[in-house]
Amino acid sequence: MTDDDVLPYLQAHLPDFTPTGDPAQLPDGNLNIVWRVPGTDRPVIVKYAPPYIAADPDTPLDPSRLDIEARCLNALDSGQLATLTSAHVRTPRLLAATQDPHVILMEDLGDLPTLDRWLRGSDACSVEATAPILGQHLGTFIGRLHATTHNCPEYAETFDNRPMQETRLAVQYRGVAEMLKMGGVDDAEALGARAEALGDALLETGECLTMGDLWPSSVLVQEKGLRLIDWELAHYGRPLQDVAHLRAHLWMQAHQAPSAAVADAMASLWDAFLTAYRDALGEADSTLWTDQEKRDAAVHFGAEILVRAVGPFQDGYVYAGLPPGHPAVQEALSKAARTLRSPNAFELRIDSLPTGNH
Repeated sequence: MTDDDVLPYLQAHLPDFTPTGDPAQLPDGNLNIVWRVPGTDRPVIVKYAPPYIAADPDTPLDPSRLDIEARCLNALDSGQLATLTSAHVRTPRLLAATQDPHVILMEDLGDLPTLDRWLRGSDACSVEATAPILGQHLGTFIGRLHATTHNCPEYAETFDNRPMQETRLAVQYRGVAEMLKMGGVDDAEALGARAEALGDALLETGECLTMGDLWPSSVLVQEKGLRLIDWELAHYGRPLQDVAHLRAHLWMQAHQAPSAAVADAMASLWDAFLTAYRDALGEADSTLWTDQEKRDAAVHFGAEILVRAVGPFQDGYVYAGLPPGHPAVQEALSKAARTLRSPNAFELRIDSLPTGNH
């Protein structure tokens, strides 16, 4: 699908939409190609999944990922999971979807800041007051999502996203040993084997529906609440891939924070998130968060830091352009290696969010 195909596609699949300008490709698309199209009543978002990573056409990627996103948006807007969303946290509204080509049409949420940009760009007083509230809203939503879908075979079938889990295994978990070697870690092979074993285990049917890509770029901050986008990695999996994922990103954001105030805001957001998340889980907490889940969360935490600090997803994030020998990257590598080496010592509760290199 190219720029020239967008307007004919809209005419065929959203006939009540009248465009008032040309499609404009949005710059932040990584996995997919995304356009905004202005219209008489409202603009719409057109999202196309090519059979490869949009930012890296040499890397194949199953386009059915967009089918999963469409199912999630539909379920959370008007389907069985609609009661989980509110003005505090909701997803974009799905307008139409097709599988040939793999395209979804969505509500345009506007130019909202991502969570990290909002935390870095707002005044200190506003961030200090609002970060815990945002963490609470997000934690409540994710906790209710995990609890509501826990042990539900119908959701396991609907949201089986094994192709994306296979990609994660290949790109992230199997790459851990090589990424650690870049940092001169002596036991890189043993730690890499631990990460690969987790990636293999995560191919199996899990315990609940996970958002799958819970990092600051998927969380948009609006005056009335949060908007969660990019659900193509969602799957019926394990809660660690949401919770440890977000914790790893808040650790990195705090590590590279431009000020102590921003680093403190990351910590307060995480603390509020975790408290609200576990409250929302209720009885599901004890069955979802076993000792094994906590140990595996540590492994994912380390693997996510590695893939962002020295791995294929370094570009465009907090360690972008820094060589493996840079002190900040070495600190991140050391944190990841320690966590992978001693998963029993990992705590979900904040023990040591960094205070930033400011």
